[in-house]
Amino acid sequence: MLFRRNVRAILIASIVLASCGANVPTSTNHTSELAQQVASHCTDVNAPDLGAGSLCIDNGFRVKTDDFSFTNWGRSDNADANVTVQTLINLFGHASICMPSAETECTLRPTTIQKLEQWNNALAGGRCEGIATLSNRLFLKYDKPEDFAPNAQRASDLQRNNLALDQSIVYWWATQFLSEVSDRAAASRLRSPLQLVDDLIQGLAHGVGYTLALYFGASGHSLTPFAVTHRDHLFVIHVYDNNNPGQRREIIVNESNNSWRFNNALTSIDGTSINWSGATGTMELVPMSARQGPFTCPFCDGDSQDTRQVLTVASRDPESPGYIFIRTRSGKELKATPDAIINAIPGATYEIGKGAHNGVATISLPESTGDFDIFVRRGSSAIPAGDVVINFHRAGSADIQVVGNLADTTIEEKSAGIALLAVRDNTTTIHAPAQSNARVSVAAGTTLSRTNLAADASLIVHAINRSSIDVSLKGAGSSTVANAHFSAANKNAAIESTWILDSDNIFVGSDSPLAPVSVTPHTVYSFTPSKVPRSTTSTTAVPSSIVISRPD
Repeated sequence: MLFRRNVRAILIASIVLASCGANVPTSTNHTSELAQQVASHCTDVNAPDLGAGSLCIDNGFRVKTDDFSFTNWGRSDNADANVTVQTLINLFGHASICMPSAETECTLRPTTIQKLEQWNNALAGGRCEGIATLSNRLFLKYDKPEDFAPNAQRASDLQRNNLALDQSIVYWWATQFLSEVSDRAAASRLRSPLQLVDDLIQGLAHGVGYTLALYFGASGHSLTPFAVTHRDHLFVIHVYDNNNPGQRREIIVNESNNSWRFNNALTSIDGTSINWSGATGTMELVPMSARQGPFTCPFCDGDSQDTRQVLTVASRDPESPGYIFIRTRSGKELKATPDAIINAIPGATYEIGKGAHNGVATISLPESTGDFDIFVRRGSSAIPAGDVVINFHRAGSADIQVVGNLADTTIEEKSAGIALLAVRDNTTTIHAPAQSNARVSVAAGTTLSRTNLAADASLIVHAINRSSIDVSLKGAGSSTVANAHFSAANKNAAIESTWILDSDNIFVGSDSPLAPVSVTPHTVYSFTPSKVPRSTTSTTAVPSSIVISRPD
């Protein structure tokens, strides 16, 4: 099928389509009825360039033209191509991220320093969400290729190591962690694969762009869907997979059992292909409008009234990830493995980020969980412990970040060892692994306190009391505890405090003001399509069962 790309023609079935998100049956007893409803949007027209089957919808996006020519990647050697202070300002605004100052400079607030480090580690799992989103924006004309390179005419003309392009990709990658996007994503995961196919057909017919995510075990991946066909009692979602540029990939949705499969989703270390499959809860569809902002910063407001306890985990090396294991005092457990997430803690949630091999995850536990312990484990004894970054937030306490080779045990061992974090009513104890140091930072008010916790040593962080925080540090194999007292108030200047235990087990600390960095004013991204010249001629043949609809 040919397309008048300069006017972004959208093929839709000649039937009248209901609005996106229409009520459809959800029980397995109605799977056949639901499949018939979805099939009613399809035509009897063949689409040879989409393989066998009849056409349901095709918005005209094409690989080798509208996709990027480069492959998805993780952290960049160039720090400016990763998450930067400017990324955070563009997402949340200068006032949320920085201490009060001119808009041309920024002294980061302590909690934003912690998040910057964590997100840059999470980026190691890949930028698929950002690439899927930006490819959509270029196709929908929200952005133009020449915005990134003067002579570029299409997305496939753009290359990596283009700073403006890399920064845009990482900006859109970060939106997956924001409530305006993650809430919409979570809601879509309540819908079955067939319901999401129905939503996708109707949305593409009305000019909506989407990212489509799949989850398998502890991994997630984001793709760009652009067409749906009906083939032998299967619905085929055609996608641009940023792990495989230049190839049209297919997600197969089975109308008989309401499940999906994605063959050759990943390649294992030994070169064999890994097929993904799933059902309701493992596929999500997020429209571009969810990313329009303004965004609420989930870590900037120290006065938040949210009583949930939030643990976020990122692995620096996707091939050596850390897997979270949480056990409550009553024996309830939440544990992640390479193949599954098992959650028996009432009210707890586990959100998988888009990235390979447990690249990033967010675990939320209600205040009613009571005392609990947090462990980090490796996938197997054959895998070395890789750097993991853990952030822990709860109301009434400082924000804690722990970085290091934290996976002391493996998922195969019966004993989980000593808890990395022991969370109690008024304290949180951080215990460094027996064979590895842990770098710890504690953020409260406008103070960021850091220490290098020696192997097998412990740090106890007490609840905030009267705008101050007490910490206790105990050396490895020692019963002697050194205590220190820090301000948890919001002051006019941000302070970084570094402290250690000296040879006499006495706290020794030094304070210094956090230095500002140069920034530019908050960038606001457009969601208005750019105007393009209209062609006066066309050779497109339009079958009688299809009508052309142009978005306003």
